[in-house]
Formats: sequence, structure tokens, C-alpha cells
Amino acid sequence: MDLPVCLIKNTADGRMQVNAEAINILSQITEPVVVVAIVGLYRTGKSYLMNKLAGSQKGFDLGATVQAQTKGIWMRCLPHPTMKGHTLVLLDTEGLGDVEKGDKKNDMWIFCLATLLSSALVYNSKAVIDEDAIEKIHYVGEMAELIKVKSEDNDDDEAEFDRHFPIFIWAVRDVTLKLEFNGKPITEDEYLENALMLQKAENGQKGSAKVERRNKCRECIRMYFKERKCFMFDLPTADKNVLQNMDEVSDDQLSPVFMVQTRKFCDYVYKNAGVKYMDDVHQVNGKSLAHLATMYTHAISSSNAACMEDVVTNISVAENTVAVREATQHYENKMKERVTLPTETLDQILKLSEECQKEALKIFMKRSFKDNDRQFQKQFLEIIEKKKNELFQKNDTESQTHCEKLIKTISKDLQNCLDQGSYVTSGGYQKFKEEMQRIEEKYKNEPRKGTKAEEVLQKFKKSKEMDGITIMKSDKALSDQQKKIEEEKANQEKRELQRKMEENQRSEENKKMEHQRRIFEENFKEMAEKIQMETRVMQKQLQDSLKHKTTERDLYLSQGCKEQAMMYQEQINDVSKKQKKLDFPSLLSGAVDVLGTVTTYILPPAFRLAFNFVSGAVKIFKK
Repeated sequence: MDLPVCLIKNTADGRMQVNAEAINILSQITEPVVVVAIVGLYRTGKSYLMNKLAGSQKGFDLGATVQAQTKGIWMRCLPHPTMKGHTLVLLDTEGLGDVEKGDKKNDMWIFCLATLLSSALVYNSKAVIDEDAIEKIHYVGEMAELIKVKSEDNDDDEAEFDRHFPIFIWAVRDVTLKLEFNGKPITEDEYLENALMLQKAENGQKGSAKVERRNKCRECIRMYFKERKCFMFDLPTADKNVLQNMDEVSDDQLSPVFMVQTRKFCDYVYKNAGVKYMDDVHQVNGKSLAHLATMYTHAISSSNAACMEDVVTNISVAENTVAVREATQHYENKMKERVTLPTETLDQILKLSEECQKEALKIFMKRSFKDNDRQFQKQFLEIIEKKKNELFQKNDTESQTHCEKLIKTISKDLQNCLDQGSYVTSGGYQKFKEEMQRIEEKYKNEPRKGTKAEEVLQKFKKSKEMDGITIMKSDKALSDQQKKIEEEKANQEKRELQRKMEENQRSEENKKMEHQRRIFEENFKEMAEKIQMETRVMQKQLQDSLKHKTTERDLYLSQGCKEQAMMYQEQINDVSKKQKKLDFPSLLSGAVDVLGTVTTYILPPAFRLAFNFVSGAVKIFKK
């Protein structure tokens, strides 16, 4: 995108809605997205930083007057400068505190949406981080009113924000102060952390409502954002004309110090702003970001709390439905490409089906998420089984039709002789057997008969048994003793024919069952690998949260804030409990039970005895 487009706009009735054009653009992006949003007071230079992250001079409208330019939330998408195969999505937001709006509710919506949609949130302010600056970011302390983690009532919702919220970067512009604290030099990050320490009321009295409000904002920033960073920027130039035309001037017209600070800021964002996650484990691409923007905007502007769990669940249903459709379509398309009906043997079509089904399974597993009850995996397996059985049936039908037509053509002379009674003569039985032998040899030498070749031949031979017995009994060239011998041979052939037909049938069933065993073992393997990967990611999220909460607890203890330290200790205990519950073997065992039920439901009764799903899954897990 050379130019930004409005993603979320204000409506005439005071609400907000997504822009269809922007949603369409996002829906075309299949790569994982890194989303960087910037918020802050209007006319503080937010758009300039966004343009620098985009690597361009122009793009987001800078404006040069006291009137705010950006309305709503604007979006620009481009290939990520340092992460190959990823898209960088930049969100420039409407300035907070615009006197022309007179609507503080709109500011709150903007702040919440920027937080919910981003993987890095930049808060832009001027000069210093003082009491006034803390007061102006009061939106942080009010977010719990508009954002929920879980759908059910949960008093600990805020405690889980740090696992879902973006990294927080405070950009302080036009700085003139020296970075010192108690006469000693400090870093930018130390400056931010010092500013976020709780303030005590004067004269040792209990804090006023104003102090409590400011402290609440500090507490929320510390609690919600586990990764915090501060950048301080000098004034770009002392030349007022240059300041008013920042999108027109070259970098060498700006302060070298300011340009170094800007490059450091961009480098940090490129390196540390990670892929946006929908929940603990599932990466967001352009299409799912479009879903998130649509659902969050609707929920917030409808004066409802935006529930992250509900939104992700709704998206998962849509995505899992697509996963089932794409995976099953892949199976069907690839089978059509690779299989020419009828196949020469059952092994051929089973092998090709297995290859295509494994490919389809990988597609399903890659795209599906939060399919905890395996409902969509069940749908996938059911549809694949149906398509496979239909294809196998078609393969058998085409083979049978072809073979029946072939043997009818080859045995035409035999049938004519039978109809005319040509074999009811002395020596006729020998001629009949020789003709049957000739037909069998010629039939077997014909190529591409398919899976029903042997069955059609055996049925043909069986259909001529009575003809052979009649001819043999009327053959005067045979003595009674020879007839008894021939009759016994015929009965023996009949028994052998029946045995062979039953053996062929058992062999086919065994091959199909072995095929099913491999397929469902592959299902368990893929499922186990996915659960293991997701467990590792969730454990990492919980570990990071635990580290963050432990640091905050210790800091509050050092400041003598026992109440806050105790609150964090309770949160630490809750996270530790979640860690213990997040056990891969138990999660796998639960999934195995569900999938085992699914597979026994899908398979025909004769096949169900062939598998021990739980032991099979455990065996795979041990490997």
C-alpha cells in the first residue's frame, strides 16, 4: 500500500464501523501480521513516526495546523522490513482529546481498539512523563470496563490482560530535560519506570480521589503491559517552517540527534514487535485481523464489552469451517488429478488415497484452531470417509462394468455353443473345459481390468458350473467312473473357487483396515504434535506472565506497598495453578478420548475392532 486507507471510521450517529475497502485489503493477506498502533493526544507527531516505520516520507497525513487531521483509525500494510514472509500493519489513530469532538467516549473506543488490535502499542506524548501526562492516559485505567478476557463473569479478568495485550512503548517527544534521578544519570526505561511508581498523598494522609485515580492508571499500565519501553526524542528542529512541513523536508534538515533517536525507535519496533496472536497460541493473518477489527468495533461501539474469548471463538468457527472445506477439497482435487479409474489394484488406490488424505490432514491441522471438542476434525474425517468410499465404489463399479463387458465379449463363442447345444456330444466336456481355459487365459492377459477383475472371473466360472456338470453327465465318451472323477474335480474346483472368493474378500478388508489404521494413526500423530506445540507456547506465555508478576510484586514490596504486593502474590498463585493444569500428556489423553469416540462413530462396525485408538496414540506419544 503506497497510501493509507481508513480502517475504522466514525459514523454520523456517533458510533464506529469498519471500512469495507480496508477489510477487503486485509482479507487478501495470508501472511502472519505484525500490528503496530500509535495513540496519543492530537498534534503530537504520531503520523510522522508511522511514516518512518513505513520507510517513507509521506503516507499518513501529518498536517501543519492546530486542527487534527486523522479521524478514526487509518491503516497501511507493507512487507515487514526484517521479517520475511510477514506483513507489517501500521495503525495511525485519531488524536485523543480533540476539542472539536467533545466526545470522550470516542477517545476511549479508539484507545481500546488500538490495544486490542495491535502487537505493539505506541503511546505518544510531549515533553515529560509527569502527573499531567499520567492524567492524560487515564484511558488505561478505564479499559476494564470495555474489555473482557472470558465470557463468564471473572473478577480476575484484568490479571490476565498481560497475556493478551501488546508491548507498550511510550514515545516522549520534544524533550528538553536531562535524564537524571536523585542527581544520577538514568536510562529512558528507568525514567518511565520511576514515573510509574505509586504517588503518595501529601502530609501522609490517605490519597485523594485525584491521587487514587492517577495511581490506578499507573497500576493498570504496570499490570496490563508486561513489556514496557520508553523512547525520548529531541525537538526535530528549531526552525518553525521545517516543523510545519515535516513530510516535505529531507532528513538532513532535521537534528542529527533526533534522526538517530528515530532510527533506534524503528529498529526496536522491527525487532521486538512480534506477530499478533489471537489468543495464547494462534497467529493472526490479514484475514483474521479483519475479523478481529470487525467484531471488536461492533462490540465496543455498541456499548458492550469486547470479550476476547467470544470473538476468538466466533473466528475459530469460521476458520475451522474453512479449514474443513479447503482440506476436503484438496483431497478431492488431488485424487482426481492422480487417480485414473479403474486402478489396476486396490493397493494403488489405497496408497494414493493415503497420500492425499495426509496432505489434506496437514492443511486442516495448520488452519484449524480451538477445536477443543474435535467437532471440526470429526467433520473433516466424516467428509473424507464419504468422499473416499464414493471414490472406491466408483473405482469398483467401473472395474466391474469393464470386466463384465470384457468377459462377455471373450466368452461370446462359448455362449453361442451352449445355446446351440454344441457341447452335448461325445467328447464335448473336454472341448468345454478347453474353451473355459482359453477364455480365462485371454481374460487374464487383458490389461487395466481393475480391482474387480478376479471377482468377475470367479463369478463367471461359477455361473458356468451347472453347464459344465450337464455337459459332463451327457458326454458318452466318459465312463461312469470318469464321470465320478470329473464330478469330484468340479466340486473341488467349486470349493476352491468359494475359498478363493472369501480369501480375496478378507484380503481386501484387511488392506482397507490397515489403510484406516495408518490414517488414524497419522491423525493422532498430527494432533499430538499440534497439542504439544500449543502447550509449549501457552507454557511460555504463562512463564512470561509469572516473571512479570513476580517482578511487580517484588517492586511493590520494596516500596512498602503491601496491598499491591499481596494482590500480585494471589495472581502468581493463580498462574502457577494454570501451569500445573497445562500438562501435555493429560491434554493429549483428553483429545485421544474425544477422537477415539469420533473415529469409532465414523467407521463401520466391522472396522472398529481393528483399532485400539488410545494405545495407538500413547505409542505415538512415547515415540
